[in-house]
Amino acid sequence: MASEAQKFYAIAKAYGFEIETKLHDHISAAVDEAIDRIKATLQKEGLSGKKINAMIEVFAKDERASNLIESIKTRITT
Repeated sequence: MASEAQKFYAIAKAYGFEIETKLHDHISAAVDEAIDRIKATLQKEGLSGKKINAMIEVFAKDERASNLIESIKTRITT
């Protein structure tokens, strides 16, 4: 169970880009932001309308440490 002080962030990786999200109260919010931001970055680079494999790593951060809690392999359409 998550403690009150625990926050979550995600790092999305695709095509050599690595995007880190801000801290969120819920894992799903961090994942949603990661997907939105990596899509926007790839679209800016001219990769619109393509299906791209991405890796999203979700971390839990508290006052002592930051720990990887989940790795998600996903396919996104830009």
